[in-house]
Amino acid sequence: MKTDNHARTKDADRLSELLQEPHRNHRHDIWLWLHLYHCKEARLDLRTCNGLTMRDEIARALRGRRFFQSLIPQEKDRLLLSDKKLEWIEEDERQHRWLFREIEKMTDLRLPRGLVHLTGRDRLIGMIDLWDIDIVEKASEVEQLHRDWLRHKAKDSEFEWFTDKKESEKRCVCAWEWLKKNHLSPRSRQTPISNYQELLMFFDQGDVGRHERTAILREIKRRWSRKQFDERTADKKQVNVILSKTVISQLDALAKAQGLKRAQIIENLVRMETDAGVYLTGS
Repeated sequence: MKTDNHARTKDADRLSELLQEPHRNHRHDIWLWLHLYHCKEARLDLRTCNGLTMRDEIARALRGRRFFQSLIPQEKDRLLLSDKKLEWIEEDERQHRWLFREIEKMTDLRLPRGLVHLTGRDRLIGMIDLWDIDIVEKASEVEQLHRDWLRHKAKDSEFEWFTDKKESEKRCVCAWEWLKKNHLSPRSRQTPISNYQELLMFFDQGDVGRHERTAILREIKRRWSRKQFDERTADKKQVNVILSKTVISQLDALAKAQGLKRAQIIENLVRMETDAGVYLTGS
Protein backbone atom coordinates (compact mmCIF):
# COMPACT_ATOMS: atom_id res chain seq x y z
CA MET A 1 0.00 0.00 0.00
CA LYS A 2 2.84 2.38 0.79
CA THR A 3 4.26 1.94 -2.68
CA ASP A 4 0.86 2.54 -4.35
CA ASN A 5 0.19 5.67 -2.27
CA HIS A 6 3.67 7.01 -3.01
CA ALA A 7 3.21 6.44 -6.75
CA ARG A 8 -0.21 8.11 -6.66
CA THR A 9 1.15 11.13 -4.81
CA LYS A 10 4.14 11.42 -7.13
CA ASP A 11 1.88 11.20 -10.20
CA ALA A 12 -0.71 13.67 -8.95
CA ASP A 13 -0.75 17.21 -10.39
CA ARG A 14 -3.35 19.82 -11.28
CA LEU A 15 -4.30 18.04 -14.53
CA SER A 16 -4.73 14.71 -12.75
CA GLU A 17 -7.08 16.38 -10.27
CA LEU A 18 -9.09 18.12 -13.02
CA LEU A 19 -9.53 14.98 -15.13
CA GLN A 20 -9.65 12.62 -12.14
CA GLU A 21 -6.99 10.47 -13.82
CA PRO A 22 -4.23 9.40 -11.40
CA HIS A 23 -2.10 7.82 -14.13
CA ARG A 24 -0.40 9.89 -16.81
CA ASN A 25 -0.33 9.02 -20.49
CA HIS A 26 2.11 11.16 -22.43
CA ARG A 27 0.58 10.40 -25.81
CA HIS A 28 -2.87 11.41 -24.53
CA ASP A 29 -1.42 14.61 -23.08
CA ILE A 30 0.02 15.60 -26.48
CA TRP A 31 -3.31 14.86 -28.15
CA LEU A 32 -5.20 16.93 -25.57
CA TRP A 33 -2.82 19.88 -25.98
CA LEU A 34 -3.20 19.76 -29.79
CA HIS A 35 -6.95 19.27 -29.56
CA LEU A 36 -7.35 22.29 -27.29
CA TYR A 37 -5.18 24.45 -29.53
CA HIS A 38 -6.45 23.27 -32.91
CA CYS A 39 -10.12 22.55 -32.23
CA LYS A 40 -10.99 24.63 -29.19
CA GLU A 41 -8.84 27.67 -30.06
CA ALA A 42 -7.23 27.64 -26.62
CA ARG A 43 -4.44 30.17 -26.16
CA LEU A 44 -1.56 27.88 -25.33
CA ASP A 45 2.15 28.65 -25.17
CA LEU A 46 3.54 26.75 -28.18
CA ARG A 47 6.76 26.02 -26.32
CA THR A 48 4.90 23.89 -23.77
CA CYS A 49 3.69 21.21 -26.22
CA ASN A 50 5.66 18.06 -25.36
CA GLY A 51 7.64 20.14 -22.88
CA LEU A 52 8.10 19.82 -19.14
CA THR A 53 5.24 22.23 -18.39
CA MET A 54 2.75 20.78 -20.89
CA ARG A 55 0.40 19.33 -18.29
CA ASP A 56 0.37 22.59 -16.30
CA GLU A 57 -0.50 24.51 -19.48
CA ILE A 58 -3.31 22.07 -20.32
CA ALA A 59 -4.69 22.35 -16.78
CA ARG A 60 -4.67 26.15 -17.05
CA ALA A 61 -6.56 25.99 -20.37
CA LEU A 62 -9.13 23.52 -19.00
CA ARG A 63 -9.96 25.59 -15.95
CA GLY A 64 -13.59 26.65 -16.25
CA ARG A 65 -14.32 24.31 -19.17
CA ARG A 66 -16.22 21.70 -17.15
CA PHE A 67 -18.45 20.60 -20.01
CA PHE A 68 -15.46 19.93 -22.29
CA GLN A 69 -13.66 18.14 -19.45
CA SER A 70 -16.58 15.72 -19.24
CA LEU A 71 -16.34 15.01 -22.98
CA ILE A 72 -12.63 14.15 -23.02
CA PRO A 73 -13.04 10.36 -22.50
CA GLN A 74 -15.63 10.29 -25.30
CA GLU A 75 -13.29 12.27 -27.59
CA LYS A 76 -10.46 9.83 -26.90
CA ASP A 77 -12.67 6.88 -27.84
CA ARG A 78 -13.71 8.71 -30.99
CA LEU A 79 -10.22 9.69 -32.21
CA LEU A 80 -7.41 7.65 -30.65
CA LEU A 81 -6.25 4.35 -32.12
CA SER A 82 -4.67 1.75 -29.86
CA ASP A 83 -0.91 1.91 -29.32
CA LYS A 84 -0.59 -1.46 -31.07
CA LYS A 85 -1.81 -0.03 -34.38
CA LEU A 86 1.02 2.52 -34.28
CA GLU A 87 3.87 0.25 -33.14
CA TRP A 88 5.28 0.10 -36.68
CA ILE A 89 6.25 3.78 -36.50
CA GLU A 90 9.85 3.56 -35.29
CA GLU A 91 12.49 5.89 -33.87
CA ASP A 92 13.97 6.37 -37.33
CA GLU A 93 14.69 9.77 -38.88
CA ARG A 94 14.30 8.53 -42.42
CA GLN A 95 10.90 7.00 -41.73
CA HIS A 96 9.83 10.14 -39.88
CA ARG A 97 10.66 12.41 -42.82
CA TRP A 98 8.81 10.20 -45.30
CA LEU A 99 5.79 9.75 -43.06
CA PHE A 100 5.57 13.44 -42.20
CA ARG A 101 5.09 14.35 -45.87
CA GLU A 102 2.57 11.53 -46.38
CA ILE A 103 0.58 12.34 -43.23
CA GLU A 104 0.41 16.02 -44.14
CA LYS A 105 -1.07 15.08 -47.54
CA MET A 106 -3.39 12.49 -46.02
CA THR A 107 -4.76 14.63 -43.18
CA ASP A 108 -4.36 18.12 -44.66
CA LEU A 109 -3.21 19.18 -41.17
CA ARG A 110 -0.65 21.93 -40.65
CA LEU A 111 0.73 22.19 -37.14
CA PRO A 112 2.09 25.53 -35.92
CA ARG A 113 5.80 26.10 -36.57
CA GLY A 114 6.49 27.05 -32.99
CA LEU A 115 6.07 23.52 -31.58
CA VAL A 116 9.81 23.20 -31.04
CA HIS A 117 9.56 20.30 -28.57
CA LEU A 118 7.12 18.23 -30.60
CA THR A 119 9.39 16.27 -32.93
CA GLY A 120 9.99 12.82 -34.38
CA ARG A 121 7.62 10.00 -33.52
CA ASP A 122 5.63 12.09 -31.03
CA ARG A 123 4.85 14.64 -33.76
CA LEU A 124 3.73 12.01 -36.27
CA ILE A 125 1.45 10.23 -33.80
CA GLY A 126 0.14 13.57 -32.55
CA MET A 127 -0.95 14.44 -36.09
CA ILE A 128 -2.66 11.07 -36.54
CA ASP A 129 -4.42 11.44 -33.17
CA LEU A 130 -5.58 14.97 -34.02
CA TRP A 131 -6.95 13.91 -37.42
CA ASP A 132 -10.74 14.22 -37.04
CA ILE A 133 -12.25 11.39 -39.08
CA ASP A 134 -14.19 8.24 -38.20
CA ILE A 135 -11.87 5.99 -36.21
CA VAL A 136 -12.64 2.95 -38.37
CA GLU A 137 -11.58 4.91 -41.45
CA LYS A 138 -8.54 6.20 -39.57
CA ALA A 139 -7.47 2.65 -38.72
CA SER A 140 -7.81 1.65 -42.38
CA GLU A 141 -5.82 4.68 -43.59
CA VAL A 142 -3.01 4.04 -41.08
CA GLU A 143 -2.79 0.40 -42.14
CA GLN A 144 -2.57 1.53 -45.77
CA LEU A 145 0.14 4.01 -44.82
CA HIS A 146 2.08 1.14 -43.23
CA ARG A 147 1.81 -0.90 -46.44
CA ASP A 148 2.91 2.10 -48.51
CA TRP A 149 5.98 2.51 -46.31
CA LEU A 150 6.93 -1.15 -46.69
CA ARG A 151 6.56 -0.90 -50.47
CA HIS A 152 8.66 2.25 -50.49
CA LYS A 153 11.42 0.60 -48.46
CA ALA A 154 11.45 -2.34 -50.87
CA LYS A 155 12.85 0.06 -53.48
CA ASP A 156 16.06 0.24 -51.44
CA SER A 157 17.30 -2.71 -53.48
CA GLU A 158 17.98 -0.23 -56.29
CA PHE A 159 20.65 1.36 -54.09
CA GLU A 160 22.42 -1.86 -53.07
CA TRP A 161 25.57 -0.76 -54.97
CA PHE A 162 26.04 1.96 -52.35
CA THR A 163 26.16 -0.52 -49.44
CA ASP A 164 29.65 -1.86 -50.27
CA LYS A 165 31.40 -2.53 -46.94
CA LYS A 166 34.68 -0.86 -47.88
CA GLU A 167 33.58 1.94 -50.20
CA SER A 168 29.99 2.80 -49.17
CA GLU A 169 30.77 6.29 -47.91
CA LYS A 170 33.06 7.12 -50.86
CA ARG A 171 30.37 6.02 -53.31
CA CYS A 172 27.78 8.15 -51.52
CA VAL A 173 30.09 11.18 -51.65
CA CYS A 174 30.57 10.48 -55.37
CA ALA A 175 26.78 10.49 -55.73
CA TRP A 176 26.60 13.86 -53.98
CA GLU A 177 29.27 15.31 -56.29
CA TRP A 178 27.31 14.21 -59.37
CA LEU A 179 23.93 15.39 -58.00
CA LYS A 180 25.30 18.77 -56.99
CA LYS A 181 26.83 19.33 -60.42
CA ASN A 182 24.17 17.82 -62.67
CA HIS A 183 20.83 17.61 -60.85
CA LEU A 184 20.42 20.26 -58.17
CA SER A 185 19.85 23.93 -58.86
CA PRO A 186 22.48 26.43 -57.62
CA ARG A 187 19.91 27.71 -55.10
CA SER A 188 19.19 24.28 -53.64
CA ARG A 189 19.38 24.02 -49.84
CA GLN A 190 20.00 20.29 -49.95
CA THR A 191 22.53 19.31 -47.29
CA PRO A 192 25.57 17.32 -48.52
CA ILE A 193 25.22 13.55 -48.73
CA SER A 194 27.96 11.61 -46.94
CA ASN A 195 26.43 8.20 -46.16
CA TYR A 196 23.90 5.62 -47.31
CA GLN A 197 21.09 6.81 -45.02
CA GLU A 198 21.39 10.38 -46.30
CA LEU A 199 21.39 9.13 -49.89
CA LEU A 200 18.15 7.20 -49.31
CA MET A 201 16.54 10.22 -47.67
CA PHE A 202 17.47 12.37 -50.68
CA PHE A 203 15.64 10.04 -53.06
CA ASP A 204 12.76 9.64 -50.58
CA GLN A 205 11.69 13.20 -51.33
CA GLY A 206 9.66 11.99 -54.26
CA ASP A 207 10.56 14.59 -56.89
CA VAL A 208 12.53 12.03 -58.94
CA GLY A 209 10.59 9.51 -61.04
CA ARG A 210 11.57 5.86 -61.42
CA HIS A 211 13.09 6.22 -64.89
CA GLU A 212 14.94 9.40 -63.97
CA ARG A 213 16.24 7.72 -60.80
CA THR A 214 17.56 4.78 -62.85
CA ALA A 215 19.32 7.17 -65.23
CA ILE A 216 20.84 9.17 -62.36
CA LEU A 217 22.18 6.05 -60.65
CA ARG A 218 23.69 4.87 -63.94
CA GLU A 219 25.50 8.20 -64.40
CA ILE A 220 26.76 8.14 -60.80
CA LYS A 221 28.25 4.66 -61.35
CA ARG A 222 29.94 5.92 -64.53
CA ARG A 223 31.42 8.82 -62.63
CA TRP A 224 32.69 6.39 -59.99
CA SER A 225 34.34 4.19 -62.65
CA ARG A 226 36.06 7.21 -64.18
CA LYS A 227 37.32 8.34 -60.79
CA GLN A 228 38.65 4.87 -60.02
CA PHE A 229 40.44 4.71 -63.39
CA ASP A 230 41.94 8.17 -62.87
CA GLU A 231 43.24 7.13 -59.44
CA ARG A 232 44.79 3.93 -60.80
CA THR A 233 46.48 5.76 -63.68
CA ALA A 234 47.45 8.92 -61.84
CA ASP A 235 51.18 8.33 -62.53
CA LYS A 236 50.63 7.23 -66.13
CA LYS A 237 50.23 9.02 -69.45
CA GLN A 238 48.89 7.79 -72.75
CA VAL A 239 51.46 7.39 -75.55
CA ASN A 240 50.47 6.60 -79.14
CA VAL A 241 52.95 4.49 -81.14
CA ILE A 242 52.74 2.92 -84.60
CA LEU A 243 53.81 -0.74 -84.75
CA SER A 244 53.99 -3.21 -87.61
CA LYS A 245 51.25 -5.83 -87.87
CA THR A 246 53.82 -8.51 -87.09
CA VAL A 247 54.93 -6.81 -83.86
CA ILE A 248 51.31 -6.26 -82.86
CA SER A 249 50.63 -9.98 -83.34
CA GLN A 250 53.71 -10.84 -81.28
CA LEU A 251 52.64 -8.35 -78.60
CA ASP A 252 49.16 -9.91 -78.44
CA ALA A 253 50.66 -13.39 -78.19
CA LEU A 254 52.85 -12.29 -75.26
CA ALA A 255 49.91 -10.61 -73.55
CA LYS A 256 47.79 -13.76 -73.89
CA ALA A 257 50.57 -16.03 -72.67
CA GLN A 258 51.26 -13.86 -69.61
CA GLY A 259 47.63 -12.94 -68.90
CA LEU A 260 48.44 -9.23 -69.18
CA LYS A 261 47.33 -6.30 -71.31
CA ARG A 262 49.35 -4.81 -74.17
CA ALA A 263 50.33 -1.76 -72.14
CA GLN A 264 51.55 -3.95 -69.26
CA ILE A 265 53.76 -6.04 -71.62
CA ILE A 266 55.33 -2.93 -73.16
CA GLU A 267 55.84 -1.34 -69.73
CA ASN A 268 57.51 -4.48 -68.38
CA LEU A 269 59.80 -4.84 -71.42
CA VAL A 270 60.93 -1.22 -71.24
CA ARG A 271 61.55 -1.48 -67.48
CA MET A 272 63.59 -4.71 -67.91
CA GLU A 273 65.70 -3.24 -70.69
CA THR A 274 66.29 -0.09 -68.63
CA ASP A 275 67.48 -2.21 -65.69
CA ALA A 276 69.56 -4.76 -67.63
CA GLY A 277 70.56 -2.89 -70.80
CA VAL A 278 70.95 -6.12 -72.77
CA TYR A 279 69.26 -5.64 -76.15
CA LEU A 280 69.44 -1.97 -77.03
CA THR A 281 73.00 -1.19 -75.90
CA GLY A 282 75.08 0.03 -78.85
CA SER A 283 72.26 -0.51 -81.33
